Amino acid sequence: MSDNKDLEELAKSALEDFYELLGVSFDSTEPEIKRAYRKTSIKYHPDKNPDDVTAADTFIRLGHARDILIDAKLKALYDGQRLRKKQKALQDDLLDARRRKMKEDLEMRERDGAGVKRKRMDDLTEAEKLEREIQRLAEDGKRRRKEYQEKKERERQEEEASFMETNPEPETKYVAPGQTAEIQRTIKVRFQREGATANWGKEDLSRMFAKYGKVDSVVMGKDKKIRPSGEKHKRIMVMVLIVYTRLDHAHAAVSDARKDYPDMESVAWASKEPDIKSPINNDFSAPSTPQSKSNVSFHASLNGGLGKGLGSAPGTPKFSFSPKAPSLEEITMIRLKQAEKKRLEEQIRKQEAAEEEAAAREAL
Repeated sequence: MSDNKDLEELAKSALEDFYELLGVSFDSTEPEIKRAYRKTSIKYHPDKNPDDVTAADTFIRLGHARDILIDAKLKALYDGQRLRKKQKALQDDLLDARRRKMKEDLEMRERDGAGVKRKRMDDLTEAEKLEREIQRLAEDGKRRRKEYQEKKERERQEEEASFMETNPEPETKYVAPGQTAEIQRTIKVRFQREGATANWGKEDLSRMFAKYGKVDSVVMGKDKKIRPSGEKHKRIMVMVLIVYTRLDHAHAAVSDARKDYPDMESVAWASKEPDIKSPINNDFSAPSTPQSKSNVSFHASLNGGLGKGLGSAPGTPKFSFSPKAPSLEEITMIRLKQAEKKRLEEQIRKQEAAEEEAAAREAL
């Protein structure tokens, strides 16, 4: 919800032309926008531009442009403010043309006057006075709008987390079981540089989060000064991306890290929470060895495919080899952890109920 809110605010106030940034036209379709994003994001990926300090910022802005233009609601907001901005620019150009014309007329009159002093304010006609006042107000309004936009942009940059989106895998690239798409295995951690967390670095976080599974990489954003809502002073906040090698390990970190490390402000998924579907009605989704470069699916008989002695099945299990789908092993481990957590919570509730009942009997 927070990410959508941020994108909505960006769509309303963005100064950059997202169509020009991605190299697409106003009426481009969603697949065309996504293809343009993949092509351009690879070009500006920070790993491919280690000496370019602007590459990471461009890479992030490309992701924002894609997310806004493929969402109908956000695109409508962005197109509306973009149109208003163009109309305002046209009005300013027309006003500038009038100013140039008036300046040329004044210069011509001065040349014709050959040394005659410029009219004093009292000698100006009402029309000239009105024109000068309009010019002054227009310049003052333009300056105030520019200052306000610059201020809002600075505040947005201070509050925005500094982290890089992972490079999307090509759709035809095969990902083996336990190696789901990188963005699905990525979590974002946010903490304040104060007290026990003041000196946390990349190695510290890698060691801390390795308790939940093997960490593939850790990307730390820059320290940002942010003024929390309702507070007078700014705080230094840090956003970190942690990429796991397995989805179930990332799930364990999101579930338990806040409890294990209470000094963390938040631990969440870097993108949206992965869609984990448990086996229902003999329907399974899990990646496996592909038969060809394209995605493959097949139907297997429950008796013939899973061994004898299990009895007949009402349906046929489906196996999907989508390269971005979580593996069956990952899903199973996540479901087991959820079931264990639920069992412990139920055990605690029963224990508390028994204690309350015993206390009530003693009171009688």
